[in-house]
Amino acid sequence: MALGRTSPRDLPLFADLTGREIKEVFRAGEEVSVPAGWSLILEQTPPDAAYLILSGTAAVRVKGQEIAVLGPGDIAGEVAVRQNRLRTATVTAKSRLQLLHFTREKFDDLTNRLPSFRDAIDATIAERRGDNSSS
Repeated sequence: MALGRTSPRDLPLFADLTGREIKEVFRAGEEVSVPAGWSLILEQTPPDAAYLILSGTAAVRVKGQEIAVLGPGDIAGEVAVRQNRLRTATVTAKSRLQLLHFTREKFDDLTNRLPSFRDAIDATIAERRGDNSSS
C-alpha cells in the first residue's frame, strides 16, 4: 500500500472508516505524481477519474477564475463521477502533487461496497454545493 507522505489516519475524509476500509481504498487507487502546472481535471470533460491529494496543492478554477485551493486529504473529481455529469471546474497542480488516482470504475465500486466511504464522499459533495470546487 503506497501512502506518499500522508498517513491515511491524517486524512479527515477517512475519519469514520475502519483500518480495513482505509486499506481497501488505498488498494483501489494508484499512487501517481504530477508536476506543478499540470491539469488533472479539465472543465467540461467527462468524469473518468477522481483523485485524493496526498501531498501538494492544487487550484480549482471555473472559467479561468480560481475558486478554491485543495491540499492533502482533499478529493478532486468526486462530484462529476458520483453525479455522472461533465466536470464543472479545472483542477491544476500548484505544486508537485502526490495523488491517489481512482478510475471511475474503482471509485464507483468503493462507493457501492463501503457505506462509510460513500457517506464521506457524499458529505464532501454536500459541503461543496454552491462553489462547484473539484468537480
